[in-house]
Amino acid sequence: MSTAATAGHDDGRDARMTADRDELKYVLPAKAAVEVAREIACRWPRHRFQGPDANKLPEARHHVTTVYFDTSGRDVYRAAAASDDNSKLRAKEYYDLHPDLTELATDPSELVRYSPLLWLELKQREGDRTRKHRIGIPKREVPTFFASGQVTAEMLRIQKENNGAGESAIEALQDFCCEFEEPLRADCLVSYRRTAWQDDEGMLRVTIDRSLSFFAPPADLWTRARALLRETLGEPRASFADCVVEVKMRGQPPAWLPEVLTRSGARQERYSKFLSASRAVHG
Repeated sequence: MSTAATAGHDDGRDARMTADRDELKYVLPAKAAVEVAREIACRWPRHRFQGPDANKLPEARHHVTTVYFDTSGRDVYRAAAASDDNSKLRAKEYYDLHPDLTELATDPSELVRYSPLLWLELKQREGDRTRKHRIGIPKREVPTFFASGQVTAEMLRIQKENNGAGESAIEALQDFCCEFEEPLRADCLVSYRRTAWQDDEGMLRVTIDRSLSFFAPPADLWTRARALLRETLGEPRASFADCVVEVKMRGQPPAWLPEVLTRSGARQERYSKFLSASRAVHG
């Protein structure tokens, strides 16, 4: 399987955007999302990782599979459902599909580029303000981290190379896991296609997520040696027909952006992929 760095990696501007920001969410039909994407693309470039081993193919379709964690008693879900001010723990895997290579590929895996790292994130929300602690972790080491809190030398190296905030982020994740009497484990998955744009200053990013589907964790979640492709996750428990637009900013958005969203009929709401996935899996 070929691997490549993807949007999971942060440069300096990305790190600022990830750490502490205001975040607004909108829901709108897929047809309207196409028009919103056109409007944004006229003003901002697509947001893509540009560092070493970056994926340079221009027509790649960017996808995300997110694993959400909870206790067997669904303590994280119940807290998130009860209040907009909450915390949730998730792991993201990013991969790109290249449909333009279909005629050249001799194996389906040749159409996929992905990083073997998962990005483990603790996301904390207070009103419209969010803060994230993020660490990169090899997929095979996830069960050990949750079972014993073990931090390996490879994990520390990954944090140092990517954002320099490794030990504090790891401690924040460990502290969150210790808040519960039961251990956290993979609870539900969300798979979706993402398109992102970011302004030149790195102060505002807009993402459009489409084709959301929700899955129960597959048996080989941590042992598989391939990407968490939607097609390999089993039968989806449910899907979401509309698109989700997220506006992530440090400061105020430009005047044209709310106008574009209002004109498209986008509804501002606190849509949660985690709550939707947990309900789909557990009923």
